[in-house]
Amino acid sequence: MLKRIISALLCGCLMTVTALTSSCQSSNNDSDTPDNQSDDKVSALRQEFLAEADKVVVNEDSVTFTDASGDGSTEITISKNPEKVVNLYASFTTLWYEAGGTVVGCIGGDSSVALYNEYIGRDITQDEGMTIAATSSSGKKWDTETIISLDPDLIICSTAMSGYSTIQAPAEAAGIPIIAVSYNDFADYLKWFKVFCNLTGHPELWESVALKTLDEVVNVLASCPTENNPTVFAMFSGADSLQANTSNTVVGQMITMMNATNITDSWGDTSGAERLDINLETVFASDPDIIVVQCHAGTEAAMQQVEELYGANPVWQSLTAVKEGKVYYLEKTLFHNKPNSRFAEAYEKLADILYPDA
Repeated sequence: MLKRIISALLCGCLMTVTALTSSCQSSNNDSDTPDNQSDDKVSALRQEFLAEADKVVVNEDSVTFTDASGDGSTEITISKNPEKVVNLYASFTTLWYEAGGTVVGCIGGDSSVALYNEYIGRDITQDEGMTIAATSSSGKKWDTETIISLDPDLIICSTAMSGYSTIQAPAEAAGIPIIAVSYNDFADYLKWFKVFCNLTGHPELWESVALKTLDEVVNVLASCPTENNPTVFAMFSGADSLQANTSNTVVGQMITMMNATNITDSWGDTSGAERLDINLETVFASDPDIIVVQCHAGTEAAMQQVEELYGANPVWQSLTAVKEGKVYYLEKTLFHNKPNSRFAEAYEKLADILYPDA
């Protein structure tokens, strides 16, 4: 009798242990737990941002990648460690310096000097041996003979403002390698930083600068709430007009990636448009929770422009965001210029606007 009792007790204990073990294994393998969901989101964001950078091929003596020339699908190969570089777009010059390079020729002018001071820490136009290749980023104003006469090993320029179309033929005729850069968002930053830091001979900066920034950006995005998200109206304050930013712009994309709703995206077919004309009645119909203004010429100029156009307009004044003081002007250095390694700072500032209580 005693043996049967002991046997029953042992059997019961064994069943209990088996059940607990099975429960723990099931819990550990559950892919839908919050921690696993968070890890999956971080991994997905990293893969999305690194998609173009991962296509850059670093060889022993050169770097192979696609630039913005032609249809944007043709690979070019540039030799490492060019000694004489001319960079014809101020934002790309700051990125080249961030990636460990220097130039012998650059764009001058007040706005470019302001960028150099902000991101490089000094006015490089005053550096010994520096040549002001042009005083404007507009290719139509360039003296191409002056640029070619510098006999550079590499020219870096933008496809914007007729830059590449102006310098392409003269550079190719002189046998000078040329890179056409199109840089619109954080993924582009990562791609071009990888190209540049390997060309300058400083590949170690990829991990210490670019990947560090990636981690910071992903952490901000992963922490954004997924419920009760705000609706946002994003405006662009240009030189002559105010327009609405779609999610095809840097600011619009940032808003979308932070789980907020950009109301402009619901204005018909915006698949190929970056900015749209503003109809206040359409804005009123959505009555956004928050309004952000991207400033082309600085905060004060943007505030004045908005006041002159909409200050006395009753529709504007009736918007909830206006009545509650939730109209925010995004600083030019982080949201109009290319912030480069300060992208994380830009994301953090926008997150503070969208989710002040999170």
